[in-house]
Amino acid sequence: MVVGCDKMVKFVKSKSMKIDVLENQEKFLSNQEKIKNSLNRADVIAFDIFKNQTLIGFVMLKKFDVGCYFLWDFAIDYRYQNKNYGTESLKELIKYMNKNYQMHTMTTTYTYGNNHAKHIYEKIGFIETDIVNDNECHEINMIYFH
Repeated sequence: MVVGCDKMVKFVKSKSMKIDVLENQEKFLSNQEKIKNSLNRADVIAFDIFKNQTLIGFVMLKKFDVGCYFLWDFAIDYRYQNKNYGTESLKELIKYMNKNYQMHTMTTTYTYGNNHAKHIYEKIGFIETDIVNDNECHEINMIYFH
């Protein structure tokens, strides 16, 4: 099923990540098995992201409360990075989730060193809430209110 947004960005429900990212970006995303297993849960949804008719990205979200979603995985195919597609797609995703899933709050994290993700999230309007820095996890938590 194709669901759309303005500006020719479309979201198609997905059961796997079908895009390619650079090798050094893989560590910032869930692996294919985790994505597949997560999408069997009722509280997780994913979309392939299309710009016009071209598959450019993937997003997976987890509902954790009424109107609240965690942006679990969000990636743009390496061939389409640095063309503003990430920012445009995330803006449109927020509009889409608000309209179709009554989302009012989105949270996410980024791992230390993923400055590109930090830049996109801050550009959209996410704000840092806290830092997790222990032996197993080095992340910054962020939140966006729609």
